[in-house]
Amino acid sequence: MTAGPSNPRDLALAALCDRAGNVTAHLDRLLSEQAVEPAAAGLAWELAMGVVRRRGTLDAVIDAFCQRAAPTPRRVREVLRLGAYQVLFLDRIPVFAAVDEAVKQVGVRGGRAMRGFVNAVLRNIDRAASPVQQGPPELAGDVLPVAPDRFRRFDRAVFPDPTADPSGYLAAACSLPPELAGRWLKRFRGGLAGAMGPALHANARPPIVLRVNALRATVEQVLRRLAAEGIDAVAHANGLSVALTSHVDIKRLDVLAEGLVQPQDPSATAVVAAAPIEPGMNVLDLCAAPGTKTTHLAERMANRGRIVAADVSDEKLARVRDNCRRMGVEIVETIPADRVAALEADSFDVVLVDAPCSNTGVLARRPEARWRFDPRQVESLARDQQLLLALGAEFVRPGGALVYSTCSMEPQENEQVVRAFGRQHGHFSLRRQVRTAPAGATDPAHWSDGGAFAILRR
Repeated sequence: MTAGPSNPRDLALAALCDRAGNVTAHLDRLLSEQAVEPAAAGLAWELAMGVVRRRGTLDAVIDAFCQRAAPTPRRVREVLRLGAYQVLFLDRIPVFAAVDEAVKQVGVRGGRAMRGFVNAVLRNIDRAASPVQQGPPELAGDVLPVAPDRFRRFDRAVFPDPTADPSGYLAAACSLPPELAGRWLKRFRGGLAGAMGPALHANARPPIVLRVNALRATVEQVLRRLAAEGIDAVAHANGLSVALTSHVDIKRLDVLAEGLVQPQDPSATAVVAAAPIEPGMNVLDLCAAPGTKTTHLAERMANRGRIVAADVSDEKLARVRDNCRRMGVEIVETIPADRVAALEADSFDVVLVDAPCSNTGVLARRPEARWRFDPRQVESLARDQQLLLALGAEFVRPGGALVYSTCSMEPQENEQVVRAFGRQHGHFSLRRQVRTAPAGATDPAHWSDGGAFAILRR
């Protein structure tokens, strides 16, 4: 272990200042390099991911209260974001503590003037914001959406006028890149009001949802085990999972170590639940890592038959093998992606193509993905998705099924990919197609990310 920051705020700041822009990887590396108490590590994650998730909103608020004409140094901007996030979104942290820590983070090298500047901006933000109020946030330039059912009101407009500039308002109030905000305004029914649902969901703290391993346990048995350990959980509405209703380090859960559960969002669980899977089948999982859908396939097959799991590296495939061992799955063989061509054509009952995508349906779980969103990248991903779907089709036997899924809500990566495939592969017919918007931001039992899947029959 190496010496480094151990204070949660300093850990979060160090990660946010990562030059490569990969906050998650940087913070994970910092925590692995030294001994940090679980509570401190949890707060560091909350702060870092909260700032990433709310960055657009925090910048809009900071700019509304910043009287400084000169550009703010990057590190100081991150300090301001950290402080503002605590002041506006974390009720359990006293304002004075958040402000004092922010001033300390500027440090002596930042200079007395810069410390005073940070102190003034954060205290002005706190004075201008109302306490948290209950109810759906009003669409107004002076209203800060805290959650789908909570908001704060400023003494001035900090966001663009939602009537005159709905796209600018959605981007700033809900912390979305302008390109994605514009897309969602056009796509969701009801214009701005309709787009607010998925946008607010993207800023929610996702609950931990665990799919119960049907080979080893039932939902009721897992709930009893968790209750015995003093862990609050509820049965998920999908009937296949449990949702934890309080923060827990899942790596310490006995039910996870014993292979009774697998962390998986219900939107991903729904893909395999809908697939035409039966025991004894021959199944190909083309993009298998980390093995969440692979193990679910095995459960539905009652651990009988054969699953070939492919991915691009042995590191990824090792995660599949580890999950299979932990969950008692014995019918999976892993192969590198470059060996897929050697498989026998027309020989699989079901082929699953869980394609890499833009992740716009899972922004709550992957907050950094929103800032990587690029329409040109979506075009490139769609081309790759079409190639993967065509590759998977080569291995489906007559009468078999091809299952395509993404965790994106973009039609360009879902319906349009499937339509393009259908035009070139007339011997496949579309049997079912589902695109799901995120849901359950205030109810763990109904939580679900967004995503899409299609089932085609040869």
